Amino acid sequence: MSENVVLITGAAGRIGSNLREFWGDRYRLRLADINPIKEKRDHEDVVEIDITDYQSFLNACEGVETVIHLAADPSMQAEFYKTLLNLNVIGCYNAFEAARVAGCKRIIFASSINAVLGHEDKTPVKWDAPVYPINVYGATKCWGEALGRSYAHQFDLSCICVRIGAAAFEQSGEWDAESVNMGFSARDQAHLFGCCVDAPKNISFKIVNGVSKHRNSWMDLTCANELGYQPQDGTAYPSI
Repeated sequence: MSENVVLITGAAGRIGSNLREFWGDRYRLRLADINPIKEKRDHEDVVEIDITDYQSFLNACEGVETVIHLAADPSMQAEFYKTLLNLNVIGCYNAFEAARVAGCKRIIFASSINAVLGHEDKTPVKWDAPVYPINVYGATKCWGEALGRSYAHQFDLSCICVRIGAAAFEQSGEWDAESVNMGFSARDQAHLFGCCVDAPKNISFKIVNGVSKHRNSWMDLTCANELGYQPQDGTAYPSI
């Protein structure tokens, strides 16, 4: 087991649960969520935090080397003043600032393909394509990526942003209309986020696309491949 203590915010959610399931005891995990965490294991400890409360976030980061910031409102229809301002803007800032002050070495930010969704008709979309959100939710993910660039530049806080695709896909062997180009299986989620945790320490800032391997995907995987990511699922495989 790695001695690297990894804090996962939003750990009770879909992706956080997938990471725990596929990682097993690979890392020492600190699970943070405002909702209850079920079935804590020996290599895990649990903290309850409200990501809009900076002090509780700072406390959660104590002794942590890597922060995986998943907590947010994931809805593309979310209202700015109702949830996005507090969770996706203020909560995101608290994540970066708490990680910096606590002395964390890396933050892995759960961005979204919504940050560049306006490029969907262009193939392939690489990490350095201009941001092109077509909804306010996507704009908040651009904010998080910009914070990552800023904190990497100003404070030497390593940041890897994962532009997550259709993460709601379940490993059933069937890809629906949305997942056929953007689906991101649970197994591939765990693999890519693990690659981000284990990536060389000299990485200052990086954006990677988080999707499985698809025949008609418009998301370029070159930067993710550079971290060792080799997706195991997707429509590119003859058996699917």
